[in-house]
Amino acid sequence: MTLVVAHADSDISFMVGDTLLSHEHFRLKGDIGPVNGEFHSLKDSDTERLDRCRFAGRFAEAYQAVRDLKDALLVHPDVDPVVWLAQRDGLNGCEFLVLHNRDRKQLFRISDGIPSEFQTTYIGMQDEYGKYLELRKPYSGPATRLVTDDGVSTEAPVTEGEKQFDVVSDAMEALSRDMVGRKHASVGAISGCVIRVVDGRPSREFEYMQAVEVSNFPWEPQGGFAVLAANTDNRGVGIFFKAGGQGFILPTCGESPCIASQAPDLAAFLKEAKDKFGMTLIGGTW
Repeated sequence: MTLVVAHADSDISFMVGDTLLSHEHFRLKGDIGPVNGEFHSLKDSDTERLDRCRFAGRFAEAYQAVRDLKDALLVHPDVDPVVWLAQRDGLNGCEFLVLHNRDRKQLFRISDGIPSEFQTTYIGMQDEYGKYLELRKPYSGPATRLVTDDGVSTEAPVTEGEKQFDVVSDAMEALSRDMVGRKHASVGAISGCVIRVVDGRPSREFEYMQAVEVSNFPWEPQGGFAVLAANTDNRGVGIFFKAGGQGFILPTCGESPCIASQAPDLAAFLKEAKDKFGMTLIGGTW
């Protein structure tokens, strides 16, 4: 199943979600096998740089719908994703979140063909949303941040919307880690790597966020992984493990939603993503 939490106000709009596909016998096309017995996908559509869509429920139907929506927008850019999804047949049991980042930021949830507008909402497992709420903690980060525009950095206060983004991200990561080892997990992510999409500063276009995790244990110096983001023409996410020889490429709206890689090092992993999927992955290293 899925849990995705989204928010939109005048300051910021974002979605934070997991990647787990909990269908008992579901297999991705061309996939060499599960990740620790699980299958994963972005569950995300880059319908446009100023629109974003995520889904929950029946994966095959919902995933095909957002792929078709992307194709429809390429032909008719004025198509409203909310109306298009609400009128699509065959989506009973599916839920969608759509973020608009145009003249004003708007968030819509579509359940069984009925759209509703929210400032903050979620789709997916109600029980896991309750656990997520229990894991939320007050913001404890810095009061200011550095904003870089055209190479010039200035200090600015952290806004309430940015604080909300950090709080949601931390709680979703904690929830995904809490799922590890559960026999019948319904929410999860590869190594706890939840997928975060936010309207970037200063671009104001939706972007995947990057992340780097290193080992804190001297006996495991090669521990850790990087979440790399492709935010140009062919968008998506890559997850590569520092020890090498293992990574995952998740193209947005790709024919295969999650591809396992045996690239021996990060350079080879980046080349594979570029050569096979046209994705320019960027992110931190160790």
